[in-house]
Amino acid sequence: MKCQTGMARKNQRSTFREKVLKVIVFVKATPSSEAGVMPRTELLAEMGQYNEQLVQAGIMKTGEGLKPSKEGVRVRFSGPNRTVIDGPFAETKELVAGFWIWEVRSMQEAIDWVRKCPNPMDTDSDIEIRPVFGFEDFAESDPTGQLEREERELSATIANMTEDESKIRQVISRWSRALEAKDLDGIVADYADDAVLFDAIPPYKVVGKAAIREVWANCLPYFPEQFKSEHRDIVIHVSGDTAIMYGVHHFLPTPADHPCGQTWMRVTVGFRRINGLWKSVHDHVSIPFNPMNSQAWMIRDPNTPDMPDYGMGND
Repeated sequence: MKCQTGMARKNQRSTFREKVLKVIVFVKATPSSEAGVMPRTELLAEMGQYNEQLVQAGIMKTGEGLKPSKEGVRVRFSGPNRTVIDGPFAETKELVAGFWIWEVRSMQEAIDWVRKCPNPMDTDSDIEIRPVFGFEDFAESDPTGQLEREERELSATIANMTEDESKIRQVISRWSRALEAKDLDGIVADYADDAVLFDAIPPYKVVGKAAIREVWANCLPYFPEQFKSEHRDIVIHVSGDTAIMYGVHHFLPTPADHPCGQTWMRVTVGFRRINGLWKSVHDHVSIPFNPMNSQAWMIRDPNTPDMPDYGMGND
């Protein structure tokens, strides 16, 4: 009976979800769009009115036009290899010039709305409608629902993220990518000129963008050739032109037993908006220590807090 009740609840959830169908609507490219020919003013106005109708109907979630493929690239995957291929790409009919994401009740409703669309090109053109996978489509691969819960949490994070928080996360990501590439100029690119670093290694205080660059110049030769920089549990608070970020960070070195990857570090960063750009003005990096023997206390797993015995085990 319990199993039947669970199945009934699952079916109820599935029925509810089937009422909303998310689709991505592709405007296919044409020779003129690939040539970079801009649409007529009248067509732009017509498309603007159509988008307004979609928004007012509660259907349109987002939509963008895409620049010609000559301004894009493709990354080809072959085993461990990644090959970057510069545009333009020859198969025009397979390319996309723009897209919408809609939420409708059925494929037929999406078709009806596409029929109302002005011809998005000045020549014959095609619009393609493709359903987007829903969580229920992966039920067999996610029997506990854990992956669905994580995806919903991620979706909520994206939905609640402010533009300022997004910009600051981009700064953090750029720093990590520059660090992995051992690009000294990139590492300090988003620091203010008078930034202060309280590092986990001596000296305890470094002042100025140039001095921070020198710290990394002296430190990076001791890192392995390959490593990843990972942040976790990032929290960002923004107030006006100032912001604070805190979380944990560690290195994923190759080989894995390299000393730089043996602990997570606590990180707090103060940001200030300078000339419209978020800049790091104060970095504070640390790990705990055991006050009974003054030894550093490694953070092996930030999800499992542990404590030293403070010498009591020797009694």
